[in-house]
Amino acid sequence: MSHSSFIAFEDYLRSEKRASEKTIVAYSTELQRWASFLEAEFEVSPEKAVRAHAKRLIVWRSKQGISNRSINRTLSALRSYYKWCERTGRPHNDPLGSIKSLKDQKRVVMSIPQKDLEQLVKDEAFENSFEGIRDQFMLLLFYGLGLRKAELIELKQEDFDWSRGVVRITGKRNKTRQVPIPIALKTYYDRYVEARKEVPVKVPQILTTSKGGKLYPSIVYNRVVYYLQGTTTVVDKHPHTLRHSYATHLLNAGVDINTVKELMGHESLSSTQVYTTSTFEELVQAYNRAHPKGS
Repeated sequence: MSHSSFIAFEDYLRSEKRASEKTIVAYSTELQRWASFLEAEFEVSPEKAVRAHAKRLIVWRSKQGISNRSINRTLSALRSYYKWCERTGRPHNDPLGSIKSLKDQKRVVMSIPQKDLEQLVKDEAFENSFEGIRDQFMLLLFYGLGLRKAELIELKQEDFDWSRGVVRITGKRNKTRQVPIPIALKTYYDRYVEARKEVPVKVPQILTTSKGGKLYPSIVYNRVVYYLQGTTTVVDKHPHTLRHSYATHLLNAGVDINTVKELMGHESLSSTQVYTTSTFEELVQAYNRAHPKGS
């Protein structure tokens, strides 16, 4: 199977599946690794691969210390590829047909203690500059809305509806959801928007660099890590820790797990949203009662 098939598969993911570029790059990386592994170990191409080759790949990756979760992502990418080959009539074997995913190794992700979060967003922790004001607002958005990094970067000013107390979030595969905004965020929002007026903004996103450009994922990651390192002893210091803390603290406050998953935008819960009995107004009220930053 030629590399042109890999390219065609990427085009399919992009145009028909509407996968994110991050997903496409991840799948492409897995396919290239698979092809290189087959060539180096067995001198065969992907269309000649059989079950024994796939099993050997699993053993090889495990010996490298790769987690079961990561190996399962590899298998998922390969399954998608070979199913696509089947649908499009491309010559291939099915090396993954009877291979099951590995049992996931449960890993405890610690949420950030409430006292650490209070220290994290204190005014004195930030410089009185555009970047300092932006960073404080950014951290509050991560925790206050339970955002993924990509969701935060793409937020626009028109996504905020303060009259209803909600924000529209565009998640994976361009799916949108509405999340209640903690009331306490309004002060920081207004302060940031005022500071932003002094920046030559060139992009529609609300969070920008000091030169008015779109934030890079690396900038967001590095700023979050910088502030977390000075305020908490939690091992995992990255943006997703704030998202995890958002969910954990809501659950600890008594919010129903299905409601929390809805707020988080987890795709696996799309079918359960039909059965929710709460109105959106009730959801907002429950949120503001339960969320530590809601009042």
